[in-house]
Amino acid sequence: MHLGITLVLGALCLALASLLVVSWKNGSAVQPRGHAPSLPEGLEWFWRPFLPPADAPLITIPNHPLLRAAHDGDSSQTLAEGHEIPKASLPEFRDTIHFRELKRFVFVPSLTDFTSVGETLGVVNLCKMFANVGQECRVQPSRLVNFEEIKGDNAILLGGNQSWSGRVFLNVEGFHFQSGVILNRSPQPGEKAVYKPEFDPVTNQLMRDYAVVLMLPNERREKRVLLIYGIYTQGSQAAIEYLTNPERMAELHKALLNLAPDHKTIPPYFQLLFTSTVENSVPGKSSLVALRIIPN
Repeated sequence: MHLGITLVLGALCLALASLLVVSWKNGSAVQPRGHAPSLPEGLEWFWRPFLPPADAPLITIPNHPLLRAAHDGDSSQTLAEGHEIPKASLPEFRDTIHFRELKRFVFVPSLTDFTSVGETLGVVNLCKMFANVGQECRVQPSRLVNFEEIKGDNAILLGGNQSWSGRVFLNVEGFHFQSGVILNRSPQPGEKAVYKPEFDPVTNQLMRDYAVVLMLPNERREKRVLLIYGIYTQGSQAAIEYLTNPERMAELHKALLNLAPDHKTIPPYFQLLFTSTVENSVPGKSSLVALRIIPN
């Protein structure tokens, strides 16, 4: 009798297994194959030549020569080649950081170092990263953003030279950006009190730039404000490249844990100081110089 029951159960198991296999095959047959993401029909007709399987297009951004306000981080040679304009003659600058911090308005020509090109390339990296997780990438020129929006939203501020950017990190202990140099209010062993860009003594080309990164709460302490602020545009670009590189961020993660009181929990708010070499106006590999925890 036991043998009969065993045979019946075995037959039922085989039948069930066969049904499952047939069901799986039928299900696989009717399942549509995965399709590559596509643009809406209203866009696809125009952008089709640039979409897969075509190679990714090269997108270029304008790089116009301009006159910029010189600051204390500039070399003596750059300052000597400047053109001074009385502050009173430029009322448009009255609401800018430049007007408050700079004693004189000396303008110098620039094609590479103060053009926002680095920040623009950094935005591309940030948007690619956010797109990978389905996050929208909202980008606005600073002149269209007011301080109330910064206080109420998650915000990422690039470059820092907005009329309200100084208020975001006012009175924060640690690294302070002022007039084109980075001041270190409480130098730790091996740190400098002032960090200034470095220039080639022969060509006067930028050789080293610095950037400050601040992760802060917004005014309501419900969201975050991230400020990425290079002395020149190369410093901003290099810092963003560091912050979007998984391998480099593993180094930062470890450094923040070492500084945390319990060595287990990443502090929510902090300051970072980065440096980067620059060659032919292009930033090289960025490295972490120092960091500070900002108390909750």
